Amino acid sequence: MQGVLDLLYQVNVMLEAILNAFSSPWWIAGVILYGLIGIIVVKPTGGMYSYLMTSLGWPIELMQRVSGSTGLPYFFLLPNMLVFGLFTFAPLFVSGGFAFTDGASINFDQRELSGLDNASRLLQDINIDTGLANPQANEFRGAVSDTVIFSVVQVPIMILIALATALVLNRDIRGRAFWRSIFFYPVMLSPVVVGFLWALVLDRQGVLSQTLIAWGWIDSPIQWLQEGYWPMFWTVFVYTWAHLGFYMLILLAGLQAIPGDLYEAAEMDAASPFRTLIRITIPLLMPTLLVVFVLALIKAVQAFEEILALQVNIDTVVEFIYYTGGIRGEVTFTGRGVAATASLLVAGALIVLSLLQMALSRREAKL
Repeated sequence: MQGVLDLLYQVNVMLEAILNAFSSPWWIAGVILYGLIGIIVVKPTGGMYSYLMTSLGWPIELMQRVSGSTGLPYFFLLPNMLVFGLFTFAPLFVSGGFAFTDGASINFDQRELSGLDNASRLLQDINIDTGLANPQANEFRGAVSDTVIFSVVQVPIMILIALATALVLNRDIRGRAFWRSIFFYPVMLSPVVVGFLWALVLDRQGVLSQTLIAWGWIDSPIQWLQEGYWPMFWTVFVYTWAHLGFYMLILLAGLQAIPGDLYEAAEMDAASPFRTLIRITIPLLMPTLLVVFVLALIKAVQAFEEILALQVNIDTVVEFIYYTGGIRGEVTFTGRGVAATASLLVAGALIVLSLLQMALSRREAKL
């Protein structure tokens, strides 16, 4: 209840700020001045409607006159590219610098050039600083192993379930639009929210254990996220549940692109549904399936938020980078450099997968 009251208070404060901003008569003068500048600069031709539209959107019209129709899209892409460069390319170059330097600071003038020392700390069995066994290398290998196992198990399951769901929802069934939205809804949820919700279900004293005890199926609560093979099982389950709708939608679009007359011809030839599936649907859907496979594999390698929120007993490469870099905990002298080196290795693998996805997309376009 307190959370709802806090939210209503914040909404009230925001509305008061908006009303106060427009309570002054100066904003009316500003709007009039904005429209007059547009009319003077662009000099529209036509009736009152033309003048009204020019007064509202004259910056876009002016840019179109300056850059031409082919250059205007770049003006719209510019803000996105600036944000993309700031939060994607800039950190990539910073990570490259961290990978070849040592130091706890993020300022390069306070870091020491180390060459390939961080790669040695990440990959070699012997720590170059102490001459003893290198536990960090074992942790990294364990994280890579967990990530590979997770990807190998989760991706085929994701594709099979997404394909089966798309096949069902592509048929003329009652409430088809409703069921499509239901399957796609988890994609719109925050990964952290998904992880926390399922953690409440899978906790030792969570809903699942208490329900199974009430039914008499088990005698005591089970550590679903910590014991045996259950952590990997539930991680794959939750991750598939959260992202299934996205791949289902892609496959659904691929199914709807298949010409209907092929199915009519198969029906006239008395082909069974299974034979129609393996002879018509799967071959024609194969380019889309390949793209979905690569996208799902890239996403699986990057798995992090749901796993972190679940607090499951699985270590992924991204989680290794998260903790080694000192995001949570003390920043060590070599931590950021080792984490940056690991992130570059992951980035290299993702670049290869992305290039493969682009090649498959071009191949699909040609088909």
